Amino acid sequence: MLHTVNIPENTELLEVYAGDGFDAPRIDPAVAQQHLKNQFRQYLREHLELVLEQEAQEQLQAGWHEREAMDRQDYRNGYRERSIATSLGVIDLHVPRARSLSLSFSVFEAYQRRWEEVDALLLEAYIGGLSCRQAADRIGRLLGVDLCGATVAKLINKLESSLQRFRETSLKDEYIALIIDGMYVRIKQCLEPKRPVVAVIGIKANGQEELLSFRVCYSENSMEVQGILQNLKSRGLCGAHLEVVTLDGNQGLESAVRSVFGLVRIQDCIFHRINRIHRHAQSKNRARRMMKEASEAFAISDPRRRRKKLKAFGDKWREKEPKAIERFEHRLQQCFEVDVLPRSLRSRASTTSLCECLFGQLRKRIKQIGAFETPRAAELFVLAYIRQKQWISIPGIPDRSPLLSFTHSS
Repeated sequence: MLHTVNIPENTELLEVYAGDGFDAPRIDPAVAQQHLKNQFRQYLREHLELVLEQEAQEQLQAGWHEREAMDRQDYRNGYRERSIATSLGVIDLHVPRARSLSLSFSVFEAYQRRWEEVDALLLEAYIGGLSCRQAADRIGRLLGVDLCGATVAKLINKLESSLQRFRETSLKDEYIALIIDGMYVRIKQCLEPKRPVVAVIGIKANGQEELLSFRVCYSENSMEVQGILQNLKSRGLCGAHLEVVTLDGNQGLESAVRSVFGLVRIQDCIFHRINRIHRHAQSKNRARRMMKEASEAFAISDPRRRRKKLKAFGDKWREKEPKAIERFEHRLQQCFEVDVLPRSLRSRASTTSLCECLFGQLRKRIKQIGAFETPRAAELFVLAYIRQKQWISIPGIPDRSPLLSFTHSS
């Protein structure tokens, strides 16, 4: 047996203590982690059962062995076993029973077998990139719970009330610019190969950006987008301060905006206008040079110098690329409507890049899914994914709020 030796300072005596300081086996981290987890689980079980006892006593209006309680509502009738899945694993609880009174407890709702914390974890795993089956399998193995893909699918449907609340939230009439654009997704239920998700982003005078609405439409025609804008108007966005609406050049979208907001200025997306040069140019090499020169011209902040630069650009390439220049100069004045906005907001409202960036992030995740079962499934996923990543504010839903915290209508 080994001993540890302690030699005190300024002494001639040796103090020898029996011990195993040198030959102690190294603790296995996995064993230590499991031991701590079991201790936490036991502590949580004791705490929850204490809460159950207190709530049962409050509802029965009588404590243990209290024979002469004046306001007694019922008598105890033993316990029943109830298991609930938590982030620490499955916990078996002794739930108090009464003879005739149906006791209710704040620890869990009726027929609930999982904490909302576990439900949120499953939902975030699905949104983060796992399929319904993969999310259920991995989280289930981690917690020691039997879960299936249908469980995750039901959780996605729980976001229905959150989507409805988002579409009914009242808006303040304080937006000075709107950006409208669409992204196409595959829907299995539909005969068309793809259908557009049309999104509307609002910009306030202080520079704050908010996602005001989105919906899966049949096409980017005027009637459906007009319905989206009418919904915004009924929620409070009357357009009293609205100066500019930015579009990608779609005539149907422009007709919808005109029908709802009247004589508002329509800003043609500069990014899309420059890209059309490549589409209509005869030589792709020339098209790349033309796009670079057009970008440099639009980047000039002074309006007069910018107009001169664009005119010189058109005169330079008109003979070699007449069709591309003709399409580029068609209603070119609509690319300058953002000049009515404060200088700090012009760059953000001059293109549909806010929508495009949002759609770009969504496409990365949707590519893994492939296709959605129904249009509503696509809308629920878009809302949940945007809420999880928090790229942009959503009216009516506080930032950094849990996904399942606003699923029940108030």
